[in-house]
Amino acid sequence: MKGNFMKRLMLAVFLLTACGAEAKIVDRILVQVNDEIITLSELNREMELLRRELATKYTGEQLEAAMQNAEKQVLENLINEKLLYQKAVELGFSANVESRVSAYIQQIIKENGFKDTEELSEVLEQQGITLREYREQLRKRIMRDDLVNEFVGSRITLLTPEIEKYYKDHAAEFAIPEEVTLSEIIISSYGDDSAAESRALDILDRIQKGEAFAALAAQYSSGPTANKGGSIGTYIVAKLNPDIAQAIAGLKEGEVTKPQKIKNGYAIYRVDKRKPSYIKPLEEVKDEIKNRLYERKFAPELQRYLNQLREDAYIQYFDEIK
Repeated sequence: MKGNFMKRLMLAVFLLTACGAEAKIVDRILVQVNDEIITLSELNREMELLRRELATKYTGEQLEAAMQNAEKQVLENLINEKLLYQKAVELGFSANVESRVSAYIQQIIKENGFKDTEELSEVLEQQGITLREYREQLRKRIMRDDLVNEFVGSRITLLTPEIEKYYKDHAAEFAIPEEVTLSEIIISSYGDDSAAESRALDILDRIQKGEAFAALAAQYSSGPTANKGGSIGTYIVAKLNPDIAQAIAGLKEGEVTKPQKIKNGYAIYRVDKRKPSYIKPLEEVKDEIKNRLYERKFAPELQRYLNQLREDAYIQYFDEIK
């Protein structure tokens, strides 16, 4: 595509609009990419979208600094998108695109609960874009994605040894922590700790003699879980209250703690179930590992492809056009 396109610039160095007897500049060219241009208004639209996104994370001076730092990269991204789309057109990646755009729009309507295309169009216009413009954006994006999948994604190989090595090197990331399911009986002191401890010891004795923990919890516990037989749920042991974790340490399923002093009384805990920590097997996480390795390889491969497109392209920057 590289060539002398300078004569083509003569057709649109400035975009003008009449204002009475005068004409004034409403836009200016920032970059020429082969036989297409990127204008200030295009960059501004992308920057406004970015501002909305960054505004969820930053405010004030931080937001303005982030915007300023991002402007050059946003422009470079626009150039990359132009190059990818141009190559997709050149190689005929437009087959069946319109039907895929229509299918995608119908999917959006369904997933977001819109009544029809007209309602979607109204929502888009509130965001400053027409349905026609949105369809065109989708069409170009699909063509770019198809091109990238063909010339970048499909050429990335993932070998079994590297998958196995990643699994071994990152085993901790696939670890499932130890979990424990607990029940409790809460004996409130009502200002008399000695009496509360005595009641708790009596209940513990009855549990050890075989009475049902759940029945005793329902009858005697003053905690909010009494109506559930004392069940308080399943927890990751490492995230438990340290006092509870220490009290149940070493207990097997079905075993109970001694009465534990708590803020306003005593508590007895039972280990209903233990699920030991383990490392997920390779087969279970293989797809996740493949995705991670793919993403790791994808970025540099895409950059190499973009560099190639740039080498073959005519790209002219314009510092200032007044």
